Amino acid sequence: MTAVVHEPGGGFGVSELAARSGVPVPTIHHYRKLGLLPPPRQRSGKRFAYDERHVAALGAIRALRAHQVPLDRVRRILPAVLEHPLDGLTEEGWAALVADGSTADPVAGRLLEVARDAFARHGYDGVSVGEICDAAGVAKGTFYRYFDSKDAVFVAAARSTVDAVGQELDRRGGTLSEREARGELETLLAPLAPLLLEAATRELRDEPRSAGIVASVAQGLTTRLGPRLRPPGTRAVPAARRVVEAVLMGLVRPALGLRSQY
Repeated sequence: MTAVVHEPGGGFGVSELAARSGVPVPTIHHYRKLGLLPPPRQRSGKRFAYDERHVAALGAIRALRAHQVPLDRVRRILPAVLEHPLDGLTEEGWAALVADGSTADPVAGRLLEVARDAFARHGYDGVSVGEICDAAGVAKGTFYRYFDSKDAVFVAAARSTVDAVGQELDRRGGTLSEREARGELETLLAPLAPLLLEAATRELRDEPRSAGIVASVAQGLTTRLGPRLRPPGTRAVPAARRVVEAVLMGLVRPALGLRSQY
């Protein structure tokens, strides 16, 4: 077991902070430079002493980043999060945190739109962070203000399918029968099917951050589609769920080499 090395005058070094928080040392330095952490006590030269405040802050940042909350949003809400811990936060609460940081920011929205299209067209391995930045017209430094890796933007892009499709459904307006809704949803989701299929594949491989992506997309689409279905009311929710599940399975079936059920 690694010995705990305490700094003179109290606190502990960055290696111990990394061990306690599970956050790598380079990432800790990155967060400190961004102003996300409380100022550490400087001992000498580049040596700093950290304490439990920093452990708590890094734990909160990890939780927020795991739910794809962009770093700019993390910076704004972190003080409040530290006062009111995230334990027990509902899925609706997490959705609010994510949405507030992603869809309201035009730069984040542009990055997600570009990433969504790129991953759907070329797959995860066929896309680089540099290519996403070039297509979105932003510098890499700007990208890393919102996403800490290609994995992070892939997950966010897959989840953003809900907003992209939902906004188009809202734009079209009107009410739909189940059959009409299925046709519209198939048209809107078809270009994104490779992205969702790869997200499902990564989840089956237990890739980090990939758990539950497709399920959350299905739930989100059900929520967005429900108000558009007729007849309205409680029967619209199961109807929307049937439509979403049927469309998703219909898009995945050819990739699995299965014939249509019809």
